[in-house]
Amino acid sequence: MRLLFVIGNLGDYHVPRYEALAKLAAARGDKVSLVEVFGRSGLYGFPQEGRIAFFHGSPPDVTTLVEDAGERDHHWWRVGNGLLTALHRCRPDVVVMLGYNTYYSLFLRLLKVLGKRFALIYMSDSKADDGRRYALKERLKRVLVSGFDGALVAGERHRAYASSLGIPMTRSRIGFDVIDVEYFSAASRAALASASTIRCNFGLPARYVICVSRFIKRKNVDLLIEAFCRSQLHAAGLSLLLVGQGPRGPEVRNAIDRMGMSRHIQILGCVPYREMPALYSLAEFAVLPSAYDQWGLCISEAFAAAKPAIVTRTCGVANELVLDGINGFVVEPGDAAALADRVVRLATDDALRERFSQNAVSTVRRWTPTLFATNVIELADSLTGAATLARSRAAAT
Repeated sequence: MRLLFVIGNLGDYHVPRYEALAKLAAARGDKVSLVEVFGRSGLYGFPQEGRIAFFHGSPPDVTTLVEDAGERDHHWWRVGNGLLTALHRCRPDVVVMLGYNTYYSLFLRLLKVLGKRFALIYMSDSKADDGRRYALKERLKRVLVSGFDGALVAGERHRAYASSLGIPMTRSRIGFDVIDVEYFSAASRAALASASTIRCNFGLPARYVICVSRFIKRKNVDLLIEAFCRSQLHAAGLSLLLVGQGPRGPEVRNAIDRMGMSRHIQILGCVPYREMPALYSLAEFAVLPSAYDQWGLCISEAFAAAKPAIVTRTCGVANELVLDGINGFVVEPGDAAALADRVVRLATDDALRERFSQNAVSTVRRWTPTLFATNVIELADSLTGAATLARSRAAAT
């Protein structure tokens, strides 16, 4: 089987996923080729060290179509030409690509309509409760999505949403939003041996709760600030560490000042991927208070670092990775009082926190790049097998 993996930019999160896929494919005698559309990230302002190391190793069958541009720079002609060249060179049985609504995914969808013979799988972490949905838009989306052959999504709620858009459950798998659990676990353990140095380098407080989030409205960072203030845990020496940046940065800082919490809430801006395990390792637990979140990779990272978490019900990880009362707490979005209550319970009960931590490690062991690779291959096998059978039946008649 020949697979073509198409992605806008191979960021640090995607590198271990692709490497696991390439390794599994090679072990089976399959061939995987990678097309990176753009060489620059449209999301992260700092260098993607994992991507740099990956390309420095000169991996085989890897192409970047537009090295000096990012997603917003478009380059339709160069991208279209590059994809046609890649398809001609690789002759894939299956094309796996990130998203279903980029112009290059639509281009591949069009090529399939025009007769190109490959199965088309999209990867996504959208689910039904990601904000308000509009009936007309969902109907149009269904027309588009139902033309794909399969979907690799984050979790079971995401599978249900893909099904509502026309992808039968038999043609979807989970495992898209995984992290390099082994790396995060090892790096967080190593960081504990250098705790004093790390605290000094980042200016970290003695005890803190961590929230890794962009500063945008739906992330509800201001609600967490309110809940933390209500908890009064700052009086017992616990701080809140916010790792992130975004357009609502000024509002976040104003909320901290307005509540008189500037001595107890610290903000770190962009922290490179490779340095994040150190911040998780020294935290008490993680919080993700979003109005909704497609998944919540920061919670996967916290679990890999043996830290429990508090999340809202509308986060993708809720009730799939984060199990209420087992390895963390799940609260309703927008409920500052409930969030404050769970923060207090987890911060003040050492035995509970330790039990949740152990369960977090056990839970996240499944959500690895191996799961991603296995399910991509399994889905591709099922689609190509079905296609081969259909062609055989057509030939027989």
